[in-house]
Amino acid sequence: MSVVRDLESRFVRACDVLCGELTGDEALSLEFSGEQSTFLRFNHARVRQIGEVTSARIDFRYCRNGRTLSSMFEATGEADIDAERAAAALGAARREAALLPEDPYQTLPVATGQSREEFGGSLPAADGLVEEVLAPGAQLTALGADFVGLHAQGPVCRGAANHLGARHWFATETFAVDYSAWLANGKAVKASYGGRHWDGDAYRRGVAAEAPRLQALGRAEKRLEPGEYRVWIGPQALAEFMAFFSWHGLSERGLREGESAWLALREGRRQLSTQFQLTQDFTLGVEPRFNELGEVAPERLVLIEEGRLVNTLVSARTALQYGATGNAAPEWEGLRSPAVREGALDEERALELLGTGLYIANLHYLNWSDFDSARVTGMTRFACFWVEDGHIVAPIKDMRFDESLYHLWGEKLVGASRQRSLVVETGSYYRRALSGSLLPGMLINGFTFTL
Repeated sequence: MSVVRDLESRFVRACDVLCGELTGDEALSLEFSGEQSTFLRFNHARVRQIGEVTSARIDFRYCRNGRTLSSMFEATGEADIDAERAAAALGAARREAALLPEDPYQTLPVATGQSREEFGGSLPAADGLVEEVLAPGAQLTALGADFVGLHAQGPVCRGAANHLGARHWFATETFAVDYSAWLANGKAVKASYGGRHWDGDAYRRGVAAEAPRLQALGRAEKRLEPGEYRVWIGPQALAEFMAFFSWHGLSERGLREGESAWLALREGRRQLSTQFQLTQDFTLGVEPRFNELGEVAPERLVLIEEGRLVNTLVSARTALQYGATGNAAPEWEGLRSPAVREGALDEERALELLGTGLYIANLHYLNWSDFDSARVTGMTRFACFWVEDGHIVAPIKDMRFDESLYHLWGEKLVGASRQRSLVVETGSYYRRALSGSLLPGMLINGFTFTL
């Protein structure tokens, strides 16, 4: 039995046991997450750790008499053991739920549909993985750098079901290599390469492209004064901003309760550039369409079109509370599988198009600084350079920015690149994350730096 089929069998058994033991006044929804992942950690372009992990976890929500309780257990793949664990977890949920107060906005599962999506991939062969990932780093180590990072690959599965018969299955094969090259002076270049279909030539070109930037990091830093600068933001840096469409973002509940930074966009008091379009796009194949209640979202949902808000993210709970129309958003109403529309600029001419200004490859420590004006603060980080007449002059000393997203993607947006990169989530804290963003590079005129 293939790995994916084995993981699916664990999901099916959990559904059968949990839903099969319910009484008439009980309701239940469950989520499954499983994977078989090969991990390769490396530094100095050598293997530090390599291994394989197989895991499967069931999270479920038990509902009865206006009370809801969440619980979970690990599925081992042994049918008898998994059945015992499921029954024990359900019994504990019954006892504990009876002690809770009633929830006036309890959302019971109503979905009954079924779906199945599997996205195959082409991953590096196990017997050549080390050479494939590490060999390109030799040209960076030759420059005196420490080539360090993490590669993860393999099938990842998600499932959702409820007591009414809804059952959804999603499986994908992905990889992600998250790497840096550090110089003795503490400067580094950082990049990632991920997706479903490994292209060794593309990966090698990407690593090779870091060599001139790494050499430039050996030059003396340039300290810039606070002010507004012309900026090219690469896809990796742009990805850091995607969180702000979820966190106090495009949630219908957040907008209704005045906790969204995009309220002025909703009310028509502000708008973004007509060049800016944001879509939730599940055709990327990096994240399932269904949510924790077994509801299935539209394959594509345009949220911002030509700078205007046309849709928000609406969960079943928000739909019940505010009389809105739901669109199968998860309860936290976050953005999934975002795609920003491409533009007309050529990414290969980024430095030339920038002319004189800042090339920003990486950002960190981003946070809201003012909700009402959608203002975000953060820091430059790896491989950010001062450019003059289309040529890299020097790395910059890290700077803090403070900029309104209404300005950044409004009147200050010069354009976006024709080429887009799939920036995949590389987190693996307790399971491999499933997420990704399809993003262009962007040219900004007048990006505000404060320190």
